[in-house]
Amino acid sequence: MKNYNGFTLVELIIVVAITGILVAVAVPSMRTYISNSAANSLSGTVLIDIMYARNHAITNSKVVKMIPTGAADTGASTFTPNSAGVNWAQGWSIFVDDNNDNVIDAGELVLRNHASFGPDSHISSGPGAHIGVGTQGILDINTPIGFNPDGTSINSGVLTIATFGCAGDNARTIQINQIGQVIGTDIQCPMAFTDL
Repeated sequence: MKNYNGFTLVELIIVVAITGILVAVAVPSMRTYISNSAANSLSGTVLIDIMYARNHAITNSKVVKMIPTGAADTGASTFTPNSAGVNWAQGWSIFVDDNNDNVIDAGELVLRNHASFGPDSHISSGPGAHIGVGTQGILDINTPIGFNPDGTSINSGVLTIATFGCAGDNARTIQINQIGQVIGTDIQCPMAFTDL
């Protein structure tokens, strides 16, 4: 009589069932983890680019601007999915604005360009209850993020950053004040983003 080493059908079905249960439990946690990581990465990128623009303005004694380049580039936006108004997550450009007109003209040096961060990313600007430090000005293409040669900001305001599916303290506000100081604060992801 031959001795066979292997799995029975019952053992195989049990292993597949246990694997299915583990995957069903892990997938929602993975989605949240990925969304939280994307929100943190996006806020880090915005913060680095704002500081880069300020440093370039000081180092080269130039006016440097950062303007949104997406389809929605003007007006206040609320911190809700698919709100009207500016969404900086659709992309931005940093450039030396020699004639201070908020437009990238021929011959002006473009320092950086960022394309859209995808439909799950949202960066709002403007007055609203989502801003924990009081009402702020709108940062859009008409009143862009910008720095003078001495490092002071041209416009002050707040950007609020989140990605759909985030949870916990993984949203962030980035405040730019009149002296050019950039302050990042972690905030709670809004329910409108968490409950998707």
